[in-house]
Amino acid sequence: MNFAPRMPTIIVALVLVLIGVIGTFGAMLPSLAGMSSQVLGAWSFVVAAVVMIAGMIFTGI
Repeated sequence: MNFAPRMPTIIVALVLVLIGVIGTFGAMLPSLAGMSSQVLGAWSFVVAAVVMIAGMIFTGI
């Protein structure tokens, strides 16, 4: 059984990590829905981790 995520999953997670870095450390994201740039960046890191874990658990993701 292969537990490696596919390339599209890795690219999506990479984009989310870049958004997280820009939001958390750069504070360059606009505030959305009452959340600051830092909160959006932190949530982006969480979603990136969930995407990668889903890619390892479910085949085809």
